[in-house]
Amino acid sequence: MKKTFILIAICALTLAVNAQSMTPTEEMMRQFRTTMQKRDFSQHRYANIPLSDQVTPQTKSTKSMPDGRVWFPGEWEEVQAIAVTVNYDHIPATAQGSGYWIADPVLTGYAYYYKYSSGNWNHIGGGPYKSTVDTTSSFGNVFFYLIDAIQMGGAEAWVRIERIEDSSVVVRKLQRMGLRHNNIRYIVGPGNSIWYRDCGPICFYYGNDDNVGMLDFTYYPGRALDDSLPTLISQQYGLPNYITRIEWEGGNCLVDGAGMVFSSDAIYENNTDNTGQLIWDGQNPSTIRYSQISPMTRAQVKQGLHDLLGQRATHILPAYRYDGGTGHVDLYADAWDENGFVFSIMPDIYSSWVDYQTGQKNIDSLCSYLTIHDRNYYMMGDIPFPGNDNGGNFTSQRQYNNSYTRTYSNHTFVNNVIMQPCFSDVVNGIPAADWDRNNIEALKSAYPGYTIYPVDVRGFDGSGGAIHCITKQIPAENPVRILHKNLHGVVAIDTMSAIPVSAVITNKSGIAHAEVMWREAGNTDWSTINLTANGNRFNGSMPCISDTLQHDIEYYISATSVNGKTITKPMTATQGGYYTFSYTNGGIVDSSNFDFTTAPMPAEDITFVFGENWVVEDTTAVREIHDIVGINTMDLEEQFGQFYPNPANANANIRINLGDGAKMAVSIVDITGRTVHSTELMSAGNIVFTIDASRLAQGIYHVVFQSKEQRIVRRLVVK
Repeated sequence: MKKTFILIAICALTLAVNAQSMTPTEEMMRQFRTTMQKRDFSQHRYANIPLSDQVTPQTKSTKSMPDGRVWFPGEWEEVQAIAVTVNYDHIPATAQGSGYWIADPVLTGYAYYYKYSSGNWNHIGGGPYKSTVDTTSSFGNVFFYLIDAIQMGGAEAWVRIERIEDSSVVVRKLQRMGLRHNNIRYIVGPGNSIWYRDCGPICFYYGNDDNVGMLDFTYYPGRALDDSLPTLISQQYGLPNYITRIEWEGGNCLVDGAGMVFSSDAIYENNTDNTGQLIWDGQNPSTIRYSQISPMTRAQVKQGLHDLLGQRATHILPAYRYDGGTGHVDLYADAWDENGFVFSIMPDIYSSWVDYQTGQKNIDSLCSYLTIHDRNYYMMGDIPFPGNDNGGNFTSQRQYNNSYTRTYSNHTFVNNVIMQPCFSDVVNGIPAADWDRNNIEALKSAYPGYTIYPVDVRGFDGSGGAIHCITKQIPAENPVRILHKNLHGVVAIDTMSAIPVSAVITNKSGIAHAEVMWREAGNTDWSTINLTANGNRFNGSMPCISDTLQHDIEYYISATSVNGKTITKPMTATQGGYYTFSYTNGGIVDSSNFDFTTAPMPAEDITFVFGENWVVEDTTAVREIHDIVGINTMDLEEQFGQFYPNPANANANIRINLGDGAKMAVSIVDITGRTVHSTELMSAGNIVFTIDASRLAQGIYHVVFQSKEQRIVRRLVVK
């Protein structure tokens, strides 16, 4: 693939992201994070809490999932938001005497108290606690950089805070750091920890309108507050939530966006005990109990997972043993699209490690399974394996497991941005250490066109995770979905005069038009091939040049819905992220990676209807959004359309209903966050607002409509 990348410079300031000169207090907090706050909580449950006397009923429920077609999008697909928390400092509500104290929240309003003495944190009682946003530590800063990066990717940052008044603390901190702070909404409620990938919902689309729903798996027993995160989202934003008794973390969920689910066998162990989530009467701490549940067999777990997500197939792989204790697949595998994966591969110097050998076998297994396009998944790239603080090798699996658990795979897609872990200071958007910077540069070849936003995550060392583990995608509304059997590799086409290209493309309003943009590598101009529709199947062909030379081709697909939304595949096509392949007429070449059977699968093989399920519906009351969100955008949101045409190279139009009228500021913001144009609207009723896209450089822009109380953001691609 063409190696075109963007490396960010954050607000033109010299910023050292998460510099690692820890104070004694920070070092003590790091010790606490790698024990009670570790990502793997399964071995750190509160030992002095008893089981309830009664067994909580579980297994199958008569409540089914939503009716109509369902699909779980891949993480590389368009998102409207990313959920994340800020880091909190919790302390006992009343003075406990001299020394260092921490409160570890257990349930709403109640925490266990820990005092630091003799080099360890010791449990000493419990009670009410106070929480303040961590705005001073290098570890706490990581979350503010992620909030910035989420907005840079054109998504809303859904930030969990303990109290609504904490929203002003968050904004002031972002302003002091020179970071974005205008596209944030808040999830208000208590929490235990930071691992939102694992406790957050697995979102899906359902029905003919592609509504967004949430599937809520049970999180680690002992973290009941985090386990209720999907319920908070459902209460405050109105997304339907379906709760399953199966214990599973989001970091162990890998989907291809087309009905295939992958996980590790850590899910089996998590469901073998009889310990459920914490419960209490809300008043007397002595009533705090673990609910008692019936263990699940391996067959039950796999069948339940298959019934909920894996309508084509569910594959359970052996877990790593020395990965911080989670066994999660997100530490080494990443689905690039429905065709293949990017892997983090340990270097051969670790070939004697158990996890090196497990990784090699798992990669072979993943590449042996069949995609929706009836061919094997393939390795679309591999990325480097990090080193210690000097870039050197780890001395043992145990050292890596206990003190590091580093991986470059633990990143998060935010549309055309990747929030990327690195392991040295970040200055002006670039890792400072040579070895770290070189590894990030090598990583980019696996993710062409993406803007890389590096964040130093050394503060997470030994805790079992990083960026992917603390963020959770919320899929975009009104998705335009493209499934395409991409052309790749080198092929001998012999006497063929054209190369077939096809895709399945859907949107709730229908598809107005779709085309393939292609060119020979080295050319600057693109040729356009209109795709012909047959239902949701689109077909066309690229011409062949009839000579014996090898031709290197770059291409991407663009589709526009009837309601005016345009998506490209790959999503980063306008930034250099194309598909590439080569061909020649005749000659002896390697064609093993390619075939011309490009006809897409039928629609019924892509989406499915849930059968008997393992869920109950979350029926907690929906809270009024304007009571929760700092800026209420819901009323105005429905009065705005989408830009059309999009992409645009001349006029781009959007229909707006401004009601009785109010002054509204309009800003056009480029991908770096720079405002390239601004104006004001002073109108009322239904209008059409027009932007002359010919005056803008090619790229992706966000057009921000801001009134006194409300804010709307629309995406515009200029070609």
